[in-house]
Amino acid sequence: MTDLSLAAEFPALTQGDWMKRVEAVLKGASFEEKLVTRSADGFAVQPLYGQVAGHRAARPHQTPWTLFQRVDHPDAAKANEQALDDLANGATGLVLVSKDSPTARGFGFDSEKLARVLQGVHLHAVALKIEGGASMALAELISTQPIDPERLHVSFALANAADAGELARLGYTGPYMEADGRSWHDAGATEAQELGATLAGAVARLRTLDTLNDIHLVRAVGVTLAASQDMFATLAKFRAMRLLWRRMLEAAGLPKAPLRLHAETSWRMMATLDPHTNILRATAAVFGAGLGGADSITVLPFSIAQGLPNAFARRVARNVQTVLAEEANLWRVADSASGAGYIETCTQQLCDAAWAVFQTAEAGQWPQPDPASALNKPVIGTSGYRLPTEHAPETETL
Repeated sequence: MTDLSLAAEFPALTQGDWMKRVEAVLKGASFEEKLVTRSADGFAVQPLYGQVAGHRAARPHQTPWTLFQRVDHPDAAKANEQALDDLANGATGLVLVSKDSPTARGFGFDSEKLARVLQGVHLHAVALKIEGGASMALAELISTQPIDPERLHVSFALANAADAGELARLGYTGPYMEADGRSWHDAGATEAQELGATLAGAVARLRTLDTLNDIHLVRAVGVTLAASQDMFATLAKFRAMRLLWRRMLEAAGLPKAPLRLHAETSWRMMATLDPHTNILRATAAVFGAGLGGADSITVLPFSIAQGLPNAFARRVARNVQTVLAEEANLWRVADSASGAGYIETCTQQLCDAAWAVFQTAEAGQWPQPDPASALNKPVIGTSGYRLPTEHAPETETL
């Protein structure tokens, strides 16, 4: 980049030259007060950054991220219709949400009816992610079919180490457990708090799996983070998670292994009024998570805060990802923010602050987020620019 001569005919300018122009415009006003803002974690955000050489935070494989879609209808037959429709129209993975999951939002199917939910789904050809208590039910279902578990892409949500050991023995490659940052995010956590607490949760799960060998252990736990409408903060957060994971493995003396990193668009940013604005929020969130190196992404349908999303809302959720992955081709550049001064600086600041949160949590003092925080809560369409008449909700009638 430094060898390009596209602007060689223009005189070289320094930051000092830029500051002279800025000072002339400010006319004696404070630079810090007028042009420097603060992030939710208190980091100073400058108006201008130069190129910065940072650590690489790329995904291990330069392929499109997995496009996950939630399957959460309480009726198993209708949940099956959701799954088949999603897979026929662009989804490459299914998030199976049972009613006992904390993320079910009042919906979800009965784990005992998992076979009906997955009827007609070619399990060897799609990625699967469990949310709730259906992990062993899925393993039992797979055992009845001529499928090699080692060739499957399944993220389980186990609660105990014994089941993880059994899945490893059967040939599943993991993750067997999930460190989930969404609960922290929903409670009002900042990016650094979410990262630090999630990393501490991942380490706690790894400690319960001490019977696994190192190869199974380093890929036994996956991480899920919330992707918010703050695109640059999301981008830096996902980059930081990979760097933190690398540092944790090194500190623990474990072999290097890539992290299975999943993103879900933020629940707390979803508006119930003028919910179509959530489509724009989700687009910014996917943009940040995709460029930040998420291996897979789930977009919450724009009407989910109003009820169980209908087919139209689910279609839009799929298409948000499809457009950014297949038309914008966001996945084609590995670690595309590498070298960008603002993102690199924010990534490093998040790593330092999150590591401190992690160490404090390791000592037994977990972060205390503020649930009443206005951080990332919707404004447009909710408290600003309200519609005179709300549209009918795009939700299912149960």
